[in-house]
Amino acid sequence: MGYSLTAQLQYNWNDKTQRVYDAITSLKIPEARKMIGVETKATPNNLVYPLLESYADFYQLFFNENDADYDRLYTNFGNRIKQFESGPQNTPYYLYSLGLAHLHKALVAIRFDRNWEAALDFRKAYLLFKENKKKYPRFTPNDVYFGLLNTVIGTIPKGYQWMVNLLGMSGKISEGNAMVLKYINSNDEYSKQCRNEALFVYPYLVMLFEGNTEKGFDFIQSTPYNFKANQMHAYMAANLYLNHQQSTKALNIVQQMDNSEAYLQLPFWQLELGYAYLNELKLDKAEKAFTEFTTTFKGKFYVKDAYEHLSWIAFMRGDMNKANSYRKQVLKLGNQITDADKQAYQNAKAGKWPNPLLLKTRLLSDGGYQAQALNTLAGKTSNDFTSDADKTEFAYRLARIYDLMYQPDQAIRFYKSAIEKGSDLPEYFAARAALQIGLIYEKKAAYTKAIEYFNSCIDMKNHAFKNSLDQKAKSGIQRCLKQ
Repeated sequence: MGYSLTAQLQYNWNDKTQRVYDAITSLKIPEARKMIGVETKATPNNLVYPLLESYADFYQLFFNENDADYDRLYTNFGNRIKQFESGPQNTPYYLYSLGLAHLHKALVAIRFDRNWEAALDFRKAYLLFKENKKKYPRFTPNDVYFGLLNTVIGTIPKGYQWMVNLLGMSGKISEGNAMVLKYINSNDEYSKQCRNEALFVYPYLVMLFEGNTEKGFDFIQSTPYNFKANQMHAYMAANLYLNHQQSTKALNIVQQMDNSEAYLQLPFWQLELGYAYLNELKLDKAEKAFTEFTTTFKGKFYVKDAYEHLSWIAFMRGDMNKANSYRKQVLKLGNQITDADKQAYQNAKAGKWPNPLLLKTRLLSDGGYQAQALNTLAGKTSNDFTSDADKTEFAYRLARIYDLMYQPDQAIRFYKSAIEKGSDLPEYFAARAALQIGLIYEKKAAYTKAIEYFNSCIDMKNHAFKNSLDQKAKSGIQRCLKQ
């Protein structure tokens, strides 16, 4: 797998570099940096070590979002690009290393809200991987990153396709995902080289872009992941389980991980624990976890969301002074890049508090505890709630519980009630209800009915999560039209 010396510099991927890569992509970054230091002194001409440094800087900045680290490390990406450009060009590692350096730089730039710079590096990465694929079709590690970029580009809305075409990029979800899966199933000389990242990105590609949750979880459960030793894989699984009503599984993964000092210290784990505990209504444990996240995390993603969850805990305890204090932090700290942070900010700005019973129901349902969630609403009707928003949410919560309990007919009945009650409200319940009915009919192969409800979702105006719900509805329409 190594390549011969041309001039002084070389790309030599060997057993030692593989061990460093495996450490980095298990998030054993402090340990990996020590290994890089030792090996760089022993083999200063091997450009694979600067590439591995790029990996280490990328993951540290991406996961921890520390401004001080950013100021110290971000310029390294540009310096390494120059270093790779001076390396030997008669090897697949030349374009591959440049592509990875630009991709790492782009993803970090997005994290730190430098979107124009990110777009330029993203384009460069795509073109480098594309050229490398053409020159060295049997160099399969290239397929993992080229496949990832193909999938992401394939999801860009039609209205922006002209821009993508102008920039010389094109992609299809199915082709991109197939490239990554083919690499995972390969058994050639490169099959272990970037396996950890292939196993990390593939479930996300399937669930987020194909919209196939069942396929994604089947893959996770049938693949021999080691969540105890590989924290990057644990991150992926815990995150996906939490976002798909499986809090117990997420909690088990986080609690069983090896937390030695060899690993990058991630406040993110406290955020995940906070969500999981709150979904079980374990308020003390949830408060402790969210507080640890907000006091140790140096970035801005999910900060508003974490403070909103802390405000809910105080609210459920009846401590309105504390609840309002946390709500002020929602308005003041973090950013509004993620949907969750946007929604937290809008909720805080509106100054309203959720109905306590509906909040409890939502948390239990989000955790996957559908029977308990249903029990909280036993004997209630929409007449038990005063505001139109609460009446709509009551219908939506019931529908969602039945949907997640695989009772689609009952779910449709209550989703329709939510649409009737809330189609003109700023809350997202009616639009999400229309989307969910569309998904149910799509699964039943009733494609005309599905398209009708997807369009109903798109037609609703001025509600929370408008962009993301519309995008999901448009994807649903495209899938149905292909049948």
